[in-house]
Amino acid sequence: MKPQQDVPQFVIIITVLLGCYDLLRGFMHTILLHYSALHIAGLDLSTATASDQLRLLGAFGISNYETGIALIMMGLFARKLALAMLGIIPFLYLLGYFAIKANVSGFEASHANWGGAEPLMVYMGISVITFLTGLIVMFRKGN
Repeated sequence: MKPQQDVPQFVIIITVLLGCYDLLRGFMHTILLHYSALHIAGLDLSTATASDQLRLLGAFGISNYETGIALIMMGLFARKLALAMLGIIPFLYLLGYFAIKANVSGFEASHANWGGAEPLMVYMGISVITFLTGLIVMFRKGN
């Protein structure tokens, strides 16, 4: 295997920036949980399931902290893993999307706004484009 420096620098920069964005998402899903649930996700917190909805959104925020710190550390210390994760993360979100879609198919459609979905699509796009471009640059350099 080639040294870590063979991974293009732009991959590292984007990985660290996405990690910082994940930390922001974690903050929104935990510290600003109530605000985010009402004003970004558009959840109806007037029902008996409000506590469950907040717990689930908060649990997602905890995983955002984990991925944020992991991406930052990979960008700084494990460049090839950082590149790999930029390909793995969108795949896992796609898998999760279809699994959720299959499991909610028998229920009433959601009335939530899910305002964080659009930024997440940009995040996924950046991940995929950076992953593919990084691979192309590495292969062109003979790695």
